[in-house]
Amino acid sequence: MFKSIENRSSLTKAAVLFVLLCVIVSFFALKYSDNTQLANAEADDSRIVLGLEQVYSFPLDEDEEKSFKSYNPEIVRVDRNGELTAVSKGEAVIKACGKRYKVSVEDAPTAISLADDYFSLGTGEVSSLSLNVEGSGCNVGYTYECSDGGIASIEPNGRIEGLTAGTGTVTVTSYNGLTATCSLKVGFEPESVVFEAESVSLYLGKRDTVAPTVMNGISRELKLTSDNEDVIKADGRQFVAVAEGTATITAETYNGKTASCAVTVYDFPFYIRPDLDPNKPMIALSFDDGPNAETTNQILDTLEQYNGSATFFMVGQRLGYSGNANCAKRMVELGCQLGNHTYYHNHYGEDVTADDIRWGIDAVKEATGYEPTAFRPTGGYITDTIKENANAPIFIWSVDTNDWVKKYRDATLLYNYVLYAADDGDIVLMHDIYSSSAQAVEWFVPELVKRGYQVVNIAELAYYKGVSLENGEVYYSFN
Repeated sequence: MFKSIENRSSLTKAAVLFVLLCVIVSFFALKYSDNTQLANAEADDSRIVLGLEQVYSFPLDEDEEKSFKSYNPEIVRVDRNGELTAVSKGEAVIKACGKRYKVSVEDAPTAISLADDYFSLGTGEVSSLSLNVEGSGCNVGYTYECSDGGIASIEPNGRIEGLTAGTGTVTVTSYNGLTATCSLKVGFEPESVVFEAESVSLYLGKRDTVAPTVMNGISRELKLTSDNEDVIKADGRQFVAVAEGTATITAETYNGKTASCAVTVYDFPFYIRPDLDPNKPMIALSFDDGPNAETTNQILDTLEQYNGSATFFMVGQRLGYSGNANCAKRMVELGCQLGNHTYYHNHYGEDVTADDIRWGIDAVKEATGYEPTAFRPTGGYITDTIKENANAPIFIWSVDTNDWVKKYRDATLLYNYVLYAADDGDIVLMHDIYSSSAQAVEWFVPELVKRGYQVVNIAELAYYKGVSLENGEVYYSFN
């Protein structure tokens, strides 16, 4: 009898252990099932993020069968109509119309704002409003409204389409009552898109870019392509040079208007510094009639000391005089721009010949190894012969110091005049063969630097002002 009771006790213990084991297995099976559901859910780009206590209706197409289930109702509940309710923070999976979706519940948003204070697009153009959310990753349940529903339609996900030209205000509201607004303009379809020229030359560097311009309309989205991205590639609404070479770039508006431009990218030449600040004012110094070793070197000393540069329009014959060729070589070493001022400087206007110009080019190249990249005609007189044979951009001036006139060969007068007359974008004309000019430069350059100006050569001034130079074209200033 006692043995029978003992056997029954053993059986009871075994049964209890069996039940306990089943409970443990069931628990881990449920956890495994939850993890499996999470693993089989749709990719993260379709992940729904709700805020605490948010109620959200799952979007359905009219022909879709309503079938919903939450695998984690303690986090997200879902009813038969697809209405989701965020119960507590965490990760969950729901099944909607045969597909599984990951759902995260986070804290409610604390603030929202639209990325653009002013949003513009063209008639018939489709784009997206970008919403910034603080305090939460909540990505659904926002309502968008336009103050004039006739100019644009906006979907719950921020997709916006321009309907007719006009202006209005977009307001977005979160489920917990936060709001954000931006101004809206819908413009006409663009008539065209253009580049500034059919072909351009660029230098390598962080700021050397080319951008298309939309004409007579608005195109928020521009499709930019390059047939050689190793040379130039699209970056936002502009193209950026990345390596030496050639490429053709194309811009296309949303309504199919296109423009193309042939681009040649060069490395920076020795006379353009890539590290100047385009946001600071610049004044270009230019000197005619030299070199003259003594006074020109004095000017070069000042430029070197104050990180300045200048364009020197040299008379070719003078490069044969003692010390002047070495002076020209020093210009190259310091990054100054070499200019041609004819060979003899004895012809003016219509008397200037193609040989006057050509011989000047040859003299500069023989002395320095480089052809001049600037031309200034004697006396500033322009003729067709000069334009056709300059083989470089033609630069006149916007500030004339008249330092060659005997009564103005006074360093103090020149110092005061340059500080009074020269400003951002100006080209200053001086002559490096006079000691009074060299002394004035020694005085006013540090003062210009102190006042925040960058002392540059003409090529640098044009480059940083965004002007593409062309041979034979005449330029007076860049302000």
